[in-house]
Amino acid sequence: MMGRTLLFILTVFVTTNVSAQEYSLDKILELALSNNHNIKILQNNVIIADNNADRGNAGMLPQVNLDGGATYTNTDTKLELLAQPSPVTIEQDGAESISANLGLGLNWVVFDGMAMFHNYDKLKLLVDLEDVKTRASVENTLMQVINTYYQMANTMNNVKVARESISITKDRLNRAKANYDVGGSSSIDYLSAEVDLNTDSVTLVNSLAQLEIASNNLNQLTGYQLPEGYTISDQVDIVSKMDYAELVKQSNANNAQLLNAEYSKLTAEKDLKVAQAGYLPTVSVNGQYGLNYQENEVGNLLNAKNLGYSAGITLSYPIFQANQRKIRSQNAKVALMSSEEMRLNTVDQLKTDLNNAWIEYEKNAAVLEMEKRNLKNAEVNFSRTRELYQLGKVTNVQFRDAQLNYLRTQVNIVSSKYQVRLSEFELIRLSGMLIKKEG
Repeated sequence: MMGRTLLFILTVFVTTNVSAQEYSLDKILELALSNNHNIKILQNNVIIADNNADRGNAGMLPQVNLDGGATYTNTDTKLELLAQPSPVTIEQDGAESISANLGLGLNWVVFDGMAMFHNYDKLKLLVDLEDVKTRASVENTLMQVINTYYQMANTMNNVKVARESISITKDRLNRAKANYDVGGSSSIDYLSAEVDLNTDSVTLVNSLAQLEIASNNLNQLTGYQLPEGYTISDQVDIVSKMDYAELVKQSNANNAQLLNAEYSKLTAEKDLKVAQAGYLPTVSVNGQYGLNYQENEVGNLLNAKNLGYSAGITLSYPIFQANQRKIRSQNAKVALMSSEEMRLNTVDQLKTDLNNAWIEYEKNAAVLEMEKRNLKNAEVNFSRTRELYQLGKVTNVQFRDAQLNYLRTQVNIVSSKYQVRLSEFELIRLSGMLIKKEG
Protein backbone atom coordinates (compact mmCIF):
# COMPACT_ATOMS: atom_id res chain seq x y z
CA MET A 1 0.00 0.00 0.00
CA MET A 2 2.88 2.35 0.70
CA GLY A 3 3.84 2.08 -2.96
CA ARG A 4 0.74 4.13 -3.72
CA THR A 5 2.25 7.18 -2.04
CA LEU A 6 5.83 6.97 -3.25
CA LEU A 7 6.56 9.52 -5.95
CA PHE A 8 9.70 9.94 -7.99
CA ILE A 9 11.05 12.16 -10.73
CA LEU A 10 10.69 11.03 -14.31
CA THR A 11 13.69 10.72 -16.60
CA VAL A 12 12.72 14.05 -18.15
CA PHE A 13 15.25 15.62 -15.79
CA VAL A 14 18.58 15.68 -17.55
CA THR A 15 21.36 14.73 -15.18
CA THR A 16 24.65 16.53 -15.67
CA ASN A 17 28.03 15.49 -14.37
CA VAL A 18 28.84 17.36 -11.18
CA SER A 19 31.61 17.09 -8.64
CA ALA A 20 31.17 15.25 -5.37
CA GLN A 21 30.84 18.58 -3.51
CA GLU A 22 28.01 19.84 -5.74
CA TYR A 23 24.35 18.91 -5.63
CA SER A 24 22.56 18.38 -8.92
CA LEU A 25 18.90 19.25 -9.41
CA ASP A 26 18.05 15.53 -9.47
CA LYS A 27 19.64 15.05 -6.05
CA ILE A 28 17.92 18.11 -4.59
CA LEU A 29 14.53 16.90 -5.83
CA GLU A 30 15.19 13.44 -4.43
CA LEU A 31 15.95 14.96 -1.02
CA ALA A 32 12.81 17.09 -1.17
CA LEU A 33 10.61 14.10 -2.00
CA SER A 34 12.04 12.14 0.92
CA ASN A 35 12.30 14.87 3.55
CA ASN A 36 10.02 17.82 2.78
CA HIS A 37 7.53 18.03 5.66
CA ASN A 38 4.59 19.17 3.52
CA ILE A 39 5.11 16.24 1.15
CA LYS A 40 5.17 13.82 4.08
CA ILE A 41 1.87 15.24 5.35
CA LEU A 42 0.31 14.87 1.90
CA GLN A 43 1.47 11.27 1.63
CA ASN A 44 -0.01 10.54 5.06
CA ASN A 45 -3.37 11.83 3.80
CA VAL A 46 -3.27 9.20 1.05
CA ILE A 47 -2.52 6.51 3.63
CA ILE A 48 -5.54 7.62 5.68
CA ALA A 49 -7.79 7.50 2.60
CA ASP A 50 -6.45 4.04 1.75
CA ASN A 51 -7.16 2.83 5.29
CA ASN A 52 -10.73 4.14 5.03
CA ALA A 53 -11.37 2.19 1.82
CA ASP A 54 -12.50 -0.91 3.72
CA ARG A 55 -15.63 -3.03 3.27
CA GLY A 56 -16.40 -2.75 6.95
CA ASN A 57 -16.19 1.03 6.75
CA ALA A 58 -18.78 0.87 3.95
CA GLY A 59 -21.20 -1.14 6.12
CA MET A 60 -20.81 -4.42 4.22
CA LEU A 61 -19.67 -6.57 7.16
CA PRO A 62 -21.58 -7.76 10.24
CA GLN A 63 -21.18 -6.43 13.75
CA VAL A 64 -20.41 -9.03 16.43
CA ASN A 65 -20.51 -8.14 20.12
CA LEU A 66 -19.65 -10.14 23.21
CA ASP A 67 -21.58 -8.94 26.25
CA GLY A 68 -21.46 -10.19 29.81
CA GLY A 69 -22.25 -9.12 33.34
CA ALA A 70 -22.78 -10.28 36.93
CA THR A 71 -24.69 -8.91 39.91
CA TYR A 72 -24.48 -9.75 43.61
CA THR A 73 -27.01 -8.52 46.21
CA ASN A 74 -27.26 -8.90 49.97
CA THR A 75 -30.54 -7.67 51.49
CA ASP A 76 -32.82 -8.19 54.46
CA THR A 77 -35.80 -10.02 52.97
CA LYS A 78 -39.35 -10.64 54.15
CA LEU A 79 -41.66 -12.61 51.85
CA GLU A 80 -45.30 -13.57 52.34
CA LEU A 81 -46.26 -16.45 50.07
CA LEU A 82 -49.79 -17.55 49.24
CA ALA A 83 -50.43 -21.04 50.65
CA GLN A 84 -53.17 -23.23 52.10
CA PRO A 85 -54.62 -23.17 54.62
CA SER A 86 -52.86 -19.85 55.37
CA PRO A 87 -50.10 -17.66 53.89
CA VAL A 88 -46.50 -18.54 54.69
CA THR A 89 -44.09 -15.84 55.82
CA ILE A 90 -40.34 -16.11 55.11
CA GLU A 91 -38.02 -13.63 56.71
CA GLN A 92 -34.22 -13.59 56.53
CA ASP A 93 -31.57 -11.00 57.18
CA GLY A 94 -28.67 -10.79 54.71
CA ALA A 95 -30.31 -12.88 52.00
CA GLU A 96 -27.91 -13.31 49.09
CA SER A 97 -28.73 -13.28 45.38
CA ILE A 98 -26.41 -13.83 42.41
CA SER A 99 -27.14 -13.33 38.70
CA ALA A 100 -24.84 -13.54 35.67
CA ASN A 101 -25.14 -13.43 31.88
CA LEU A 102 -22.84 -13.97 28.93
CA GLY A 103 -23.88 -13.62 25.30
CA LEU A 104 -22.47 -13.41 21.76
CA GLY A 105 -24.61 -11.29 19.44
CA LEU A 106 -24.52 -10.69 15.69
CA ASN A 107 -26.25 -8.01 13.61
CA TRP A 108 -25.81 -7.81 9.84
CA VAL A 109 -27.45 -5.49 7.34
CA VAL A 110 -27.67 -7.72 4.27
CA PHE A 111 -29.54 -5.28 2.02
CA ASP A 112 -29.81 -1.49 2.13
CA GLY A 113 -30.77 -0.65 -1.42
CA MET A 114 -27.17 -1.31 -2.62
CA ALA A 115 -25.99 1.75 -0.67
CA MET A 116 -23.18 -0.22 0.97
CA PHE A 117 -21.74 -1.20 -2.41
CA HIS A 118 -21.92 2.36 -3.70
CA ASN A 119 -20.26 3.59 -0.49
CA TYR A 120 -17.45 1.08 -0.93
CA ASP A 121 -16.93 2.20 -4.53
CA LYS A 122 -16.90 5.80 -3.31
CA LEU A 123 -14.27 5.04 -0.67
CA LYS A 124 -12.03 3.51 -3.33
CA LEU A 125 -12.57 6.56 -5.54
CA LEU A 126 -11.63 8.81 -2.62
CA VAL A 127 -8.26 7.06 -2.48
CA ASP A 128 -7.63 7.92 -6.13
CA LEU A 129 -8.97 11.43 -5.55
CA GLU A 130 -6.66 12.00 -2.58
CA ASP A 131 -3.82 10.54 -4.63
CA VAL A 132 -4.20 13.06 -7.47
CA LYS A 133 -4.72 15.90 -4.98
CA THR A 134 -1.47 14.89 -3.36
CA ARG A 135 0.27 14.69 -6.73
CA ALA A 136 -0.91 18.20 -7.64
CA SER A 137 0.36 19.59 -4.33
CA VAL A 138 3.66 17.71 -4.61
CA GLU A 139 4.10 19.06 -8.14
CA ASN A 140 3.68 22.60 -6.81
CA THR A 141 6.22 21.92 -4.07
CA LEU A 142 8.70 20.50 -6.57
CA MET A 143 8.23 23.50 -8.84
CA GLN A 144 9.03 25.67 -5.83
CA VAL A 145 12.20 23.61 -5.32
CA ILE A 146 13.14 23.95 -9.00
CA ASN A 147 12.53 27.72 -8.97
CA THR A 148 14.61 28.13 -5.81
CA TYR A 149 17.38 25.93 -7.23
CA TYR A 150 17.70 27.99 -10.40
CA GLN A 151 17.37 31.21 -8.42
CA MET A 152 20.36 30.11 -6.37
CA ALA A 153 22.28 29.07 -9.50
CA ASN A 154 21.50 32.41 -11.13
CA THR A 155 22.68 34.27 -8.03
CA MET A 156 25.90 32.23 -8.07
CA ASN A 157 26.50 33.55 -11.58
CA ASN A 158 25.76 37.10 -10.39
CA VAL A 159 28.43 36.69 -7.70
CA LYS A 160 30.88 35.43 -10.32
CA VAL A 161 30.15 38.37 -12.62
CA ALA A 162 30.39 40.85 -9.73
CA ARG A 163 33.83 39.52 -8.80
CA GLU A 164 34.96 39.74 -12.41
CA SER A 165 33.74 43.32 -12.52
CA ILE A 166 35.70 44.14 -9.35
CA SER A 167 38.82 42.61 -10.89
CA ILE A 168 38.44 44.71 -14.05
CA THR A 169 37.76 47.88 -12.07
CA LYS A 170 40.73 47.25 -9.75
CA ASP A 171 43.00 46.99 -12.79
CA ARG A 172 41.58 50.26 -14.08
CA LEU A 173 42.05 51.86 -10.65
CA ASN A 174 45.69 50.78 -10.52
CA ARG A 175 46.32 52.19 -13.99
CA ALA A 176 44.62 55.47 -13.10
CA LYS A 177 46.68 55.76 -9.91
CA ALA A 178 49.92 55.00 -11.74
CA ASN A 179 49.14 57.61 -14.40
CA TYR A 180 48.20 60.14 -11.75
CA ASP A 181 51.42 59.50 -9.80
CA VAL A 182 53.55 60.26 -12.86
CA GLY A 183 51.38 63.22 -13.84
CA GLY A 184 49.91 61.52 -16.87
CA SER A 185 46.28 62.14 -15.86
CA SER A 186 44.15 64.11 -13.43
CA SER A 187 42.74 62.86 -10.16
CA ILE A 188 39.29 62.65 -11.78
CA ASP A 189 40.15 59.38 -13.53
CA TYR A 190 41.42 57.90 -10.28
CA LEU A 191 38.42 59.06 -8.23
CA SER A 192 36.01 57.83 -10.91
CA ALA A 193 37.60 54.38 -10.85
CA GLU A 194 37.44 54.33 -7.05
CA VAL A 195 33.71 55.18 -7.11
CA ASP A 196 33.08 52.43 -9.66
CA LEU A 197 35.02 49.95 -7.51
CA ASN A 198 32.85 50.80 -4.51
CA THR A 199 29.73 50.36 -6.66
CA ASP A 200 30.93 46.96 -7.84
CA SER A 201 31.71 45.98 -4.24
CA VAL A 202 28.18 46.88 -3.15
CA THR A 203 26.82 44.74 -5.98
CA LEU A 204 28.94 41.82 -4.78
CA VAL A 205 27.78 42.22 -1.17
CA ASN A 206 24.13 42.25 -2.28
CA SER A 207 24.65 39.20 -4.50
CA LEU A 208 26.36 37.27 -1.70
CA ALA A 209 23.45 38.03 0.65
CA GLN A 210 20.93 36.93 -1.99
CA LEU A 211 22.94 33.74 -2.51
CA GLU A 212 22.88 32.92 1.20
CA ILE A 213 19.12 33.54 1.37
CA ALA A 214 18.48 31.30 -1.66
CA SER A 215 20.70 28.63 -0.10
CA ASN A 216 18.71 28.72 3.14
CA ASN A 217 15.40 28.57 1.27
CA LEU A 218 16.51 25.57 -0.76
CA ASN A 219 17.79 23.78 2.34
CA GLN A 220 14.46 24.37 4.07
CA LEU A 221 12.57 22.81 1.14
CA THR A 222 14.70 19.66 1.47
CA GLY A 223 14.04 19.38 5.21
CA TYR A 224 17.50 20.76 6.03
CA GLN A 225 19.29 17.73 4.62
CA LEU A 226 22.07 19.75 2.98
CA PRO A 227 25.39 20.34 4.77
CA GLU A 228 26.54 23.80 5.76
CA GLY A 229 28.30 25.60 2.94
CA TYR A 230 26.92 23.28 0.25
CA THR A 231 26.95 24.31 -3.38
CA ILE A 232 24.95 23.35 -6.46
CA SER A 233 25.69 22.82 -10.10
CA ASP A 234 25.16 25.86 -12.32
CA GLN A 235 24.91 23.72 -15.45
CA VAL A 236 21.61 23.73 -17.30
CA ASP A 237 20.58 21.41 -20.13
CA ILE A 238 17.79 22.75 -22.31
CA VAL A 239 15.51 20.41 -24.25
CA SER A 240 16.26 20.93 -27.94
CA LYS A 241 12.60 21.26 -28.95
CA MET A 242 9.40 20.42 -27.11
CA ASP A 243 6.41 18.94 -28.96
CA TYR A 244 3.27 20.97 -28.29
CA ALA A 245 0.90 18.34 -29.72
CA GLU A 246 2.40 15.68 -27.44
CA LEU A 247 2.10 18.01 -24.45
CA VAL A 248 -1.61 18.52 -25.17
CA LYS A 249 -2.13 14.78 -25.49
CA GLN A 250 -0.34 14.03 -22.23
CA SER A 251 -2.09 16.83 -20.34
CA ASN A 252 -5.53 15.53 -21.32
CA ALA A 253 -4.58 12.11 -19.96
CA ASN A 254 -2.36 12.89 -16.97
CA ASN A 255 -2.83 16.43 -15.66
CA ALA A 256 -3.42 16.18 -11.90
CA GLN A 257 -6.01 18.97 -11.73
CA LEU A 258 -8.01 17.43 -14.57
CA LEU A 259 -7.88 13.99 -12.96
CA ASN A 260 -8.98 15.61 -9.71
CA ALA A 261 -12.08 17.04 -11.42
CA GLU A 262 -12.88 13.71 -13.08
CA TYR A 263 -12.60 11.73 -9.84
CA SER A 264 -14.71 14.35 -8.07
CA LYS A 265 -17.46 13.82 -10.64
CA LEU A 266 -17.30 10.03 -10.22
CA THR A 267 -17.58 10.50 -6.47
CA ALA A 268 -20.64 12.73 -6.94
CA GLU A 269 -22.24 10.00 -9.07
CA LYS A 270 -21.79 7.52 -6.21
CA ASP A 271 -23.30 10.03 -3.76
CA LEU A 272 -26.40 10.23 -5.95
CA LYS A 273 -26.76 6.45 -6.03
CA VAL A 274 -26.41 6.30 -2.24
CA ALA A 275 -29.13 8.94 -1.86
CA GLN A 276 -31.46 7.06 -4.24
CA ALA A 277 -30.90 3.84 -2.28
CA GLY A 278 -32.82 5.45 0.59
CA TYR A 279 -36.07 4.70 -1.27
CA LEU A 280 -35.51 0.94 -0.93
CA PRO A 281 -36.09 -1.24 2.15
CA THR A 282 -33.41 -2.39 4.56
CA VAL A 283 -33.07 -6.05 5.52
CA SER A 284 -30.96 -7.17 8.46
CA VAL A 285 -30.41 -10.45 10.26
CA ASN A 286 -29.52 -10.91 13.89
CA GLY A 287 -28.62 -13.77 16.15
CA GLN A 288 -27.54 -14.38 19.72
CA TYR A 289 -26.07 -17.25 21.70
CA GLY A 290 -25.90 -16.80 25.45
CA LEU A 291 -26.01 -18.05 29.01
CA ASN A 292 -28.15 -16.62 31.83
CA TYR A 293 -27.72 -17.81 35.43
CA GLN A 294 -29.55 -16.81 38.61
CA GLU A 295 -29.31 -18.05 42.21
CA ASN A 296 -31.46 -16.76 45.12
CA GLU A 297 -31.16 -17.68 48.79
CA VAL A 298 -34.86 -17.05 49.44
CA GLY A 299 -37.96 -16.91 47.27
CA ASN A 300 -39.95 -19.11 44.92
CA LEU A 301 -37.10 -19.23 42.37
CA LEU A 302 -33.98 -20.52 44.03
CA ASN A 303 -31.94 -21.39 40.93
CA ALA A 304 -32.27 -20.84 37.18
CA LYS A 305 -29.97 -21.45 34.21
CA ASN A 306 -30.67 -20.77 30.51
CA LEU A 307 -28.28 -21.65 27.65
CA GLY A 308 -29.26 -21.34 24.00
CA TYR A 309 -29.52 -19.23 20.89
CA SER A 310 -31.98 -17.06 19.04
CA ALA A 311 -32.12 -15.69 15.50
CA GLY A 312 -34.27 -13.26 13.59
CA ILE A 313 -34.66 -11.18 10.46
CA THR A 314 -35.85 -7.58 10.25
CA LEU A 315 -37.23 -5.65 7.30
CA SER A 316 -37.55 -1.89 7.49
CA TYR A 317 -39.21 0.20 4.82
CA PRO A 318 -39.38 3.97 5.39
CA ILE A 319 -42.79 5.26 4.36
CA PHE A 320 -42.27 8.93 5.11
CA GLN A 321 -39.20 10.75 6.42
CA ALA A 322 -40.32 14.39 6.29
CA ASN A 323 -39.02 14.74 2.70
CA GLN A 324 -35.46 14.04 3.83
CA ARG A 325 -34.89 11.36 1.18
CA LYS A 326 -36.22 13.65 -1.54
CA ILE A 327 -34.00 16.53 -0.41
CA ARG A 328 -30.91 14.31 -0.25
CA SER A 329 -31.58 13.01 -3.74
CA GLN A 330 -32.19 16.48 -5.17
CA ASN A 331 -29.05 17.88 -3.57
CA ALA A 332 -26.99 14.96 -4.86
CA LYS A 333 -28.23 15.65 -8.41
CA VAL A 334 -27.29 19.33 -8.10
CA ALA A 335 -23.86 18.39 -6.72
CA LEU A 336 -23.34 16.08 -9.70
CA MET A 337 -24.21 18.87 -12.14
CA SER A 338 -21.80 21.19 -10.32
CA SER A 339 -19.02 18.60 -10.52
CA GLU A 340 -19.52 18.37 -14.29
CA GLU A 341 -19.31 22.17 -14.59
CA MET A 342 -16.16 22.07 -12.49
CA ARG A 343 -14.68 19.44 -14.79
CA LEU A 344 -15.47 21.51 -17.88
CA ASN A 345 -14.01 24.60 -16.23
CA THR A 346 -10.83 22.65 -15.43
CA VAL A 347 -10.58 21.55 -19.06
CA ASP A 348 -10.84 25.17 -20.22
CA GLN A 349 -8.37 26.37 -17.60
CA LEU A 350 -5.86 23.67 -18.52
CA LYS A 351 -6.12 24.63 -22.19
CA THR A 352 -5.49 28.28 -21.32
CA ASP A 353 -2.61 27.50 -18.95
CA LEU A 354 -0.93 25.23 -21.49
CA ASN A 355 -1.29 27.81 -24.28
CA ASN A 356 0.10 30.58 -22.09
CA ALA A 357 2.96 28.40 -20.87
CA TRP A 358 3.84 27.54 -24.47
CA ILE A 359 3.85 31.23 -25.43
CA GLU A 360 6.13 31.95 -22.47
CA TYR A 361 8.41 29.08 -23.46
CA GLU A 362 8.75 30.27 -27.08
CA LYS A 363 9.33 33.85 -25.93
CA ASN A 364 12.06 32.81 -23.50
CA ALA A 365 13.71 30.62 -26.13
CA ALA A 366 13.73 33.54 -28.60
CA VAL A 367 15.15 35.90 -25.97
CA LEU A 368 17.92 33.40 -25.21
CA GLU A 369 18.99 33.33 -28.86
CA MET A 370 19.09 37.13 -28.93
CA GLU A 371 21.11 37.22 -25.70
CA LYS A 372 23.63 34.81 -27.24
CA ARG A 373 24.18 37.25 -30.11
CA ASN A 374 24.40 40.14 -27.66
CA LEU A 375 27.07 38.34 -25.66
CA LYS A 376 29.26 37.82 -28.73
CA ASN A 377 28.97 41.48 -29.69
CA ALA A 378 29.56 42.65 -26.12
CA GLU A 379 32.67 40.46 -25.79
CA VAL A 380 34.15 41.86 -28.99
CA ASN A 381 33.23 45.43 -28.05
CA PHE A 382 34.71 45.15 -24.55
CA SER A 383 37.91 43.52 -25.81
CA ARG A 384 38.50 46.29 -28.35
CA THR A 385 37.55 49.04 -25.92
CA ARG A 386 39.94 47.62 -23.33
CA GLU A 387 42.80 47.66 -25.82
CA LEU A 388 42.01 51.26 -26.78
CA TYR A 389 41.72 52.24 -23.10
CA GLN A 390 45.16 50.83 -22.39
CA LEU A 391 46.45 52.93 -25.29
CA GLY A 392 44.68 55.98 -23.89
CA LYS A 393 42.37 56.36 -26.88
CA VAL A 394 39.02 56.05 -25.02
CA THR A 395 37.76 57.74 -21.88
CA ASN A 396 36.94 56.18 -18.52
CA VAL A 397 33.25 56.63 -19.24
CA GLN A 398 33.49 54.79 -22.55
CA PHE A 399 35.46 51.97 -20.96
CA ARG A 400 32.99 51.72 -18.07
CA ASP A 401 30.03 51.57 -20.46
CA ALA A 402 31.66 48.75 -22.43
CA GLN A 403 32.47 46.94 -19.19
CA LEU A 404 28.91 47.20 -17.86
CA ASN A 405 27.41 46.11 -21.19
CA TYR A 406 29.66 43.07 -21.25
CA LEU A 407 28.89 42.08 -17.66
CA ARG A 408 25.18 42.75 -18.12
CA THR A 409 25.01 40.40 -21.11
CA GLN A 410 26.72 37.69 -19.04
CA VAL A 411 24.04 38.05 -16.38
CA ASN A 412 21.23 38.18 -18.93
CA ILE A 413 22.24 35.11 -20.91
CA VAL A 414 22.50 32.91 -17.82
CA SER A 415 19.20 34.25 -16.52
CA SER A 416 17.61 33.55 -19.92
CA LYS A 417 18.84 29.95 -19.86
CA TYR A 418 17.22 29.39 -16.49
CA GLN A 419 14.00 31.04 -17.65
CA VAL A 420 13.83 28.68 -20.63
CA ARG A 421 14.41 25.69 -18.35
CA LEU A 422 11.73 26.86 -15.92
CA SER A 423 9.32 27.26 -18.85
CA GLU A 424 10.08 23.69 -19.88
CA PHE A 425 9.37 22.40 -16.38
CA GLU A 426 6.07 24.28 -16.27
CA LEU A 427 5.01 22.64 -19.54
CA ILE A 428 6.08 19.27 -18.17
CA ARG A 429 4.05 19.88 -14.99
CA LEU A 430 0.94 20.85 -16.92
CA SER A 431 1.29 17.74 -19.08
CA GLY A 432 1.26 15.57 -15.95
CA MET A 433 4.73 14.14 -16.61
CA LEU A 434 6.62 15.79 -13.76
CA ILE A 435 6.13 12.93 -11.31
CA LYS A 436 4.52 9.53 -11.30
CA LYS A 437 3.62 6.80 -8.83
CA GLU A 438 5.97 3.98 -8.05
CA GLY A 439 4.55 0.51 -7.59
